[in-house]
Amino acid sequence: DAFTYEDVKLAGSNPSAEDDGCEEVSDTVREPGMSKAVLSLQRSQLFQRAVMFAMINPQPNGAGFAGVHTAMPDSAASYAESTGLRVHVRGQGQLKFWKVVLTDRDQMGPMRKYDYEQKFELQTMSERQFKIVDLPFSDFKAFKWGKEVDDAPPLDLVKIGAFGFQTFGGVYDDYKQQGTGSLEIDNVSFY
Repeated sequence: DAFTYEDVKLAGSNPSAEDDGCEEVSDTVREPGMSKAVLSLQRSQLFQRAVMFAMINPQPNGAGFAGVHTAMPDSAASYAESTGLRVHVRGQGQLKFWKVVLTDRDQMGPMRKYDYEQKFELQTMSERQFKIVDLPFSDFKAFKWGKEVDDAPPLDLVKIGAFGFQTFGGVYDDYKQQGTGSLEIDNVSFY
């Protein structure tokens, strides 16, 4: 039940940034923003995976985010009865906190009212092992600019138009982070 890089356009046949179907979504959409994220395809004779490189330069209060997103494959609606997303990932660098972001089709664009997010923590790469992270759909919550949106409708996979990964400074969290890091994305699947 995994969807491929081609399905989510994380890495099409041409790995250049202009042609991979992926778009940066970072705090530079706001005037004080100074963070950055780039998605790159890593290919070898043994494997192919996506790698998100990120730099968080937060405001003094921890406000800051950097990520990438892409169109959700049309086939995702057929998984609406699934329990959640399973990501097979590995983190490196100073950034330990990441999240998956899902956006309804009618919320895409600069005037969106909310995204559905679920955070996860990865320790830095000490044993060089990838980690399987299960993200139940029931644990995704609606957020806008880091604050939970209580009156948003419940997540409905059929309505999702975009899928992405982000890292963040932690403005409303009990922890703060800054610096650079990478998220190696080996696989994303439904379970």
